[in-house]
Amino acid sequence: MGTPEHALINDVSVRWNSTLHMISCLLEQRWPVTAILSDPDVTPRGKCFLDLKHDQWSLLEEVEQVLKPFECATVFLIGESYVTACILPPLVKGLQKSIQSTICETAAVKAFQSVAAQEMTSRWERETKFRDDGGENICLIAAALDPRFRKLKFLVAEDSLKVHIKVQALALEVKRRYEEEQTQHRCEEQRSASADITFSEKRQVSLLDTLLVSSDSDDHHSNSEDDTGHIQDQEARSEVVQNEIHMYFSEQAIPKEENLLKWWKENEKRFPILAMLAKSYLSVPATSTPSERLFSVAGNIVTKKRASLTSAEHVYMLTFLHCNAKI
Repeated sequence: MGTPEHALINDVSVRWNSTLHMISCLLEQRWPVTAILSDPDVTPRGKCFLDLKHDQWSLLEEVEQVLKPFECATVFLIGESYVTACILPPLVKGLQKSIQSTICETAAVKAFQSVAAQEMTSRWERETKFRDDGGENICLIAAALDPRFRKLKFLVAEDSLKVHIKVQALALEVKRRYEEEQTQHRCEEQRSASADITFSEKRQVSLLDTLLVSSDSDDHHSNSEDDTGHIQDQEARSEVVQNEIHMYFSEQAIPKEENLLKWWKENEKRFPILAMLAKSYLSVPATSTPSERLFSVAGNIVTKKRASLTSAEHVYMLTFLHCNAKI
């Protein structure tokens, strides 16, 4: 009948997408299946009820239409070769719009759409709406650091502004820690260099310090200068971060098909502070599927037949090679 020669698929109760695959395969093989079920030489007359009615086929078609966007989103979010946390908020919003825009005639499918929309709103609210209770907004911040979604069009204007403020606060903290690390590194270098000074030179410096010791008033004046310098450093740091934030969010979003990590590599010098922040948030996976796959791989390696695995280090290396092998 011109249809692909595919075997029918049985669904698995713990995997919802297997039900979609079963329905899609059955719809693909609809006419061969109908022909077989209506053939009295193959199907006994007492089992003619196995053939689906027209309204049942229509129900399957609508269910497939509604479930396909969910499978597309699921397959994308469990990927390991690209960033995923930043995709979650706009993807959830897109699924919500897809449910609302899909017009179905079957009452059962309409009920499913309503329940699915409610469940998505309740389950994904923490990841798609800015939290003022001090909780983490990892996915929203990751989306803001994604130049493809930096305009945050999937959020209301109020939440979008809050995300901008949060990113600025995080960038300030990153800038402060980076400067402290640089200062500490320079101090360690100076201490290392001063270790080569001879004892006599140290004694001379110590004597000179004794002769030039400051009075209490001079110390107070020095402390005041230090405080003033600290405030000026904070203001300068804040200005640098604000300029970088403003420049980043004022630019147009890049095309969605562009490589996100390549863009950050090319623009790291333009946005050095945000680049450091992006490395922390864009590396977060959207789901636990990659780690679960890793446990499955290790379980397939450590078996009773692998008696030569004498140490855990061998297991770690075999798992590493399996997950990082170039194809």
